Amino acid sequence: MTDTGKEKSAHTSLRNEVDQLRLSSNHLKNLVYSMSVVMSERMEHTQEYEALLTLFDTVRNHINDVQESGEKISELLDPCALEISKSK
Repeated sequence: MTDTGKEKSAHTSLRNEVDQLRLSSNHLKNLVYSMSVVMSERMEHTQEYEALLTLFDTVRNHINDVQESGEKISELLDPCALEISKSK
């Protein structure tokens, strides 16, 4: 693979990770809204309590996804930083 091909591949991978971060962020926004709706209601029934716990678990999973994507982006950027420092 040529250097240009490697750069394009890295760029595509980075773009995919950024897209995943945006998607996860949107999921988090929607879940936070849903949680606020549930919390604003009186939790008189066990089902409401279970729904709230499910929402929190889902938020936690999405937060983990965002963190993993951030780590992947950092890994992708590390070689780029080395190339930049070598070319200076």
